[in-house]
Amino acid sequence: MRNIISLLFGLLVLTAPTVCAAESSTTWNLMNQKQVEGWNANGFDNAQLIDEGFAIKSNAPGQIMKVSKIRHAVDRIGISYITPTGASGQFFWRPKGMDGSEVYQIPLTFEPTVVTQKIILDMSQVSEWDARSDRIGFALDGGIEFVLQSIDFTGPTGGESLTYPFKTFIVLDRARPYSINFLWGPLMTYSKDQYLSLFLQIPPLGDSWNSVFYVIFGAALVIAIALKRFGKTKAITHFFLLFAAIWMIYDLRMGAEFISYAKYDVKTWWSKPLELKDYRDRGSFLAFTEVVQEYTKEKDSYVFIASRGWPYWGTMKYVNWPAIPKRLKDDTEGIDTWLVYQRDDISLDEENRLSIGGEPISPPGQILLNFEPGAFVFRTNP
Repeated sequence: MRNIISLLFGLLVLTAPTVCAAESSTTWNLMNQKQVEGWNANGFDNAQLIDEGFAIKSNAPGQIMKVSKIRHAVDRIGISYITPTGASGQFFWRPKGMDGSEVYQIPLTFEPTVVTQKIILDMSQVSEWDARSDRIGFALDGGIEFVLQSIDFTGPTGGESLTYPFKTFIVLDRARPYSINFLWGPLMTYSKDQYLSLFLQIPPLGDSWNSVFYVIFGAALVIAIALKRFGKTKAITHFFLLFAAIWMIYDLRMGAEFISYAKYDVKTWWSKPLELKDYRDRGSFLAFTEVVQEYTKEKDSYVFIASRGWPYWGTMKYVNWPAIPKRLKDDTEGIDTWLVYQRDDISLDEENRLSIGGEPISPPGQILLNFEPGAFVFRTNP
């Protein structure tokens, strides 16, 4: 077993460049270049490569974009430029998997200057930023003279890049609807900001540890075959023991993720009184459905208004059967029971009618139950 641990540690050291993404800076230099690859410009009246950089002189708006292959975390972007006229527009990026017509963007303003200036974008404060985006560029307004000289992408130090991939290995996702079909598995991040925001958006902004283990397996197999040819008969056995060890690590992590779901449910649902119960991504909604069932008994239908349809609509149809929920746009005449959830914009007007923005949506009545702000049961007067 000691040999297996030593082999695993050695292979992790060999693959450390893959894990820690030690390169923390990338520069796209456009000065003194005869040609540049991966760049594309369109819409401008005149755009060409000169010694000082990529020069744009145009009355029409346009954009300049590069196919990106950045392989490390980036939290600061420095843009070096010259522009006698000043310029404004947007810095944009398209994460992998996003539709070709969609991008994220933030506004940019370049102050007039006849000497090289540099502006810094703090991307650590932009939750949508993804350094692995496959398209990065600028959209600039017309009426400009502008020279783009270089763009610097700077990430965390090598120490952070080495630490956070291992810290992120044990970060577990919460139970979500997709958890019934798949788990993301262990992921890698390279900075504190990435680490703290790992599952704040889906897909998560992290690389898979699978790629590291594939490298380990490949290197171990090559070493094992080579050693076997030199008479080390146990080399193949050691390889399969290594495979089993990593399998067990993955299995333990997956088991911990399942246990974390149950622990979270006990903490937020089973151990709480009804008025404080929260269930996963449903929040207080399931507790709300339990409370309101007594108001829909012996009713043929009721009006249900919520902040969104899914997942609330289907659940209400199920728990209150045979009473049928009606939407606000349906014919609600004669229906006396109204259930409202997560709608802070709905309130009683002076005539005790439910209203949105001052416009009445119901006959006069009274609130029978205030479940929480924006969630209540309303019944019209007989």
